[in-house]
Amino acid sequence: MDAEEFRLLVSSTALSKKSHYYYSGGLAADVISADYAQRSCVVELTATGSEISDAGCLDEGLVGTVADYWTSALITALSQGRSALTTSLTVQALKPIAPGTKLHMTCTATDATQPCAVAVIAAAAESSDVYAVATHTKFFKSRS
Repeated sequence: MDAEEFRLLVSSTALSKKSHYYYSGGLAADVISADYAQRSCVVELTATGSEISDAGCLDEGLVGTVADYWTSALITALSQGRSALTTSLTVQALKPIAPGTKLHMTCTATDATQPCAVAVIAAAAESSDVYAVATHTKFFKSRS
């Protein structure tokens, strides 16, 4: 599968989620690149004032929600549509951020029976300028 086909697959998988509680589904975020061989995708979004905590960092609820939403879509796309349940989601906001900062969230997943994904949220202009990280462990539902 080439990069553009995989990017479209991850994006359409996210948009077809049946869960209606996802705040992330309403966020202006786009998959800007994806790599099937690297098991990764990059999602672009912009931090607004409402997504910044009183401490000046990305709100950890936001970080957890977007990490869950997009890493779940990535894992589902990589596993040919298999559903998986979250067993653990850990998030950490790392430093203050200014409203209007354009961000790239790089999501990478393992190839395992209990997949794990990592999401790193960094400045779009400088990937080493990291604002938050998340790890997401899932397990696949049995096929019955």
